[in-house]
Amino acid sequence: MSEPVEDAPNIGKELGRRLREVGISTRAELERVGDSRAFVRLLSRFPEDACTHTRLALAGAVRNVRWSQLPRELREELKKEVP
Repeated sequence: MSEPVEDAPNIGKELGRRLREVGISTRAELERVGDSRAFVRLLSRFPEDACTHTRLALAGAVRNVRWSQLPRELREELKKEVP
């Protein structure tokens, strides 16, 4: 059985709950869906919660690093995806 999504870096209790509500409950599912599509799912269900921190958290989780370890250029590109 795959690890719970909350075991991924950057994914706390609340973000994990929201991910489960959009059909992502394990780390493997998050990796399969990808950070970009996971963010789109969250945006559609929780538009009021969409923020840069969530976008960066997902990108780091999929890459198995803290969001602050993402390359600066990537962080800047990801920020552009946030409405």
